[in-house]
Amino acid sequence: MTTSIATPVEPDVVQLMCDDALLAYTDNVWRSLHHPAKHQANPLLEPDRPWEGYLVLQPGTVIYDQARSCFRMWYNSQPTEDRPVGHTLCYATSVDGIRWEKPELGLTDFEGSKENNILFEGPVWTHCVLEDEHEPDPQKRYKLLYWGWPGQAEAKGIYAAFSPDGIHWDCFDGNPIVPTWVTGDTFSVMRDPSSEQYWLYHKTPKQPIRTVSRMVSDDFIHWSDSRRVLAPDRYDPPDTQFYGLSAYPSGGQVLGLLWVYHTYAQTMDVQLVSSRDGLHWDRTADRKLLVHLEPTNNYPGQAFDSEMIYPTSAPVIHDGRQWIYYSGFTVPHNAYAHDHDGRIGLATGRQDGFCSWDATSQGVIVTKPFTWKGTGLRMNADSLPRVSAHDVDQPEPVGVRVQIENESGDPYPGLTLDASTTISGDALAADVSWSGRSSLKDLDGKTVRLRFVLNYARLFSWRMIDEQRNS
Repeated sequence: MTTSIATPVEPDVVQLMCDDALLAYTDNVWRSLHHPAKHQANPLLEPDRPWEGYLVLQPGTVIYDQARSCFRMWYNSQPTEDRPVGHTLCYATSVDGIRWEKPELGLTDFEGSKENNILFEGPVWTHCVLEDEHEPDPQKRYKLLYWGWPGQAEAKGIYAAFSPDGIHWDCFDGNPIVPTWVTGDTFSVMRDPSSEQYWLYHKTPKQPIRTVSRMVSDDFIHWSDSRRVLAPDRYDPPDTQFYGLSAYPSGGQVLGLLWVYHTYAQTMDVQLVSSRDGLHWDRTADRKLLVHLEPTNNYPGQAFDSEMIYPTSAPVIHDGRQWIYYSGFTVPHNAYAHDHDGRIGLATGRQDGFCSWDATSQGVIVTKPFTWKGTGLRMNADSLPRVSAHDVDQPEPVGVRVQIENESGDPYPGLTLDASTTISGDALAADVSWSGRSSLKDLDGKTVRLRFVLNYARLFSWRMIDEQRNS
């Protein structure tokens, strides 16, 4: 067993089960991928206004605004043959995330009226909105990147705009900030919590196949250091291309919703990937699909997401769930553009719950050593059912127990496996204690490793908590 110090572990940062970066040893466990469940009311948004052709999140953005107590969505409307409307950026809100309203904003004229939810008409194609809580200028609290093509070839590319409220936008005078020969027309943007840089993941230009590259910026305007970070390899089917990456910080990692394009069938679905530095990515859970195409609906006809899925820029975390909004299409990628029929749906899953380590009887997970900086330990875990008479007769308690050890593997006094509470049932945020003791202040600054023992249970995540830091 290795004794090397792991990647630094910070207090109040969730440690997910998507990669092996913090693992020293596992036994009798397996990693599971948990597919978000598609909502029964899908599609939630359809083109039902005269100015809407088809609706698309590419990737678009949905957030939950705590101050307004509502969900907010920025989406595109694109022209169809039946509705030759403009290429616009539109806005919608929802109290529950299911029933959406398209408010009359009074900003943009459509056929002589401003009674519509159009933010502006670019033309606007791919876009991504970033709510930047660390921006000192209140006029730039919301940042927007979008694909614009105002007529001249040299003016095509990625454009920037800024807003104090996400509704009233000022376009940057020096657009485009990234020209078309540097990037493709699909991208997402995030802010890295550690470096405070902006990271732009974009479709790599001028390649034989579609791949994903990353650029960085300190000011959201000047972008540089473009590097290819994700490309199909020999383990992918020969028709695999990567159309885009919706990347976002999550706990101690960067997670990504990878847009996997299948050129033979001209379809697109979604896989989960993860990274510790934003450059090197793990193809999580053996490249299983995270969000799959839905081949059929109630007879007759297809489901609205039977041919292509475009996931939004990041899931919304709300009420202990991950809300993934996405565009669905019943036509393949190479269909005539004006035949596209995009609508917007939703899939939800457990918070921090895309991946888990699972075990039936006596599974073991041991972390690499790291420096303890917290006052307690919290887990996101769940129990598995015992499915046979033999299972029921097993004496071990169902759930997860934890032993805290020194670097040599010896338990700290009182923090043994036998003294640990068993976290069982559906426990989204359970504090661990040892014979009634939950405070771990005396471990501060010491080197520790955690030994999780699972019995008919699954572990989704864990984190050090620091009550003094949050008080």
